[in-house]
This record gives sequence, C-alpha cells and structure tokens, in this order.
Amino acid sequence: MGTRIKVKTWLEAVERLDAGFRRPMLMEAAAHTSFQPPLPPELSFLTGRFVDLGFENLGLGPQKFNDLLRAFSGAGVAVPSTTWRLRFAYPYAVVEPADGSEPETLPVWWKEAVLVTDHFIPTWVGKRVRPDQTAGFNLLNHRDVGEGVVPP
Repeated sequence: MGTRIKVKTWLEAVERLDAGFRRPMLMEAAAHTSFQPPLPPELSFLTGRFVDLGFENLGLGPQKFNDLLRAFSGAGVAVPSTTWRLRFAYPYAVVEPADGSEPETLPVWWKEAVLVTDHFIPTWVGKRVRPDQTAGFNLLNHRDVGEGVVPP
C-alpha cells in the first residue's frame, strides 16, 4: 500500500513536481478554470464553464505575474474593493471571504483581463483580453459595461 501525501493547496501539490512542470501547471490552473457556485453578486460575471483570469493580460512584469499565479494557487488573491478572495482549489476555483492571509491583491483593472465562456459562448470579455483569445466569437451585439462586454 502506497503512502499518500496530503497537501492543502494546489501550490503545495505543484511545488512537489519537477521544476520543468511547475510553471505550466500553475499557468493551467490560472488560465483554464471554472468557479464553484454560488458566487457573490459582485463576482457573478465569473459564472461559466470556462474562466480565463487573464493574468498575462494585466500588463504586469514577470515577477508580479508569477506572484499572482502562485498566490491564486495557494492562499488566494484578494479582490480589490471587496471582502473576497479567489483561489484555485483543484479541480476548480472558489470565491471565499478574504481573511488577510492573501499574499497578493489583484490590480483594480483585473476584470478587464478576464474571459468567461459558457458552452463556447462568451458571457464576459474584458477590454484587455487579446484578440487571439476571442477569435471565432461574434461580439458585435455584445454591450459595453465599462470593464468588458457582455451578451445583449
């Protein structure tokens, strides 16, 4: 009978991998997830089968980008102007009450980097989402809501 290693966070699980696998595994967690419902009203735009938080679209330097990835996969990242944090808890992400243990806070423009789809239909497209991420989506009828666009 094998020994099972218990880990508390995705970050702890990934840290046990060979160095060449760590960053890609952290990237996958942040780039391709969905959030476990229920979500608070102010974060309900994250509801969908596929959520790309778009950390790479935030215009941050490599160190800050890496810090956000690690925080999201560990203790979580604080959501500015809310009492919530986002955290990847394999196999999905969760929204939890912030408790001050979050090592990083998302920038105030974070929603602009996010892409959410449900059954391959975009339900939230942030203004900083790259065109290659929306190729094939018809966004002509989507309405502008400030930080992004949503279906009519």
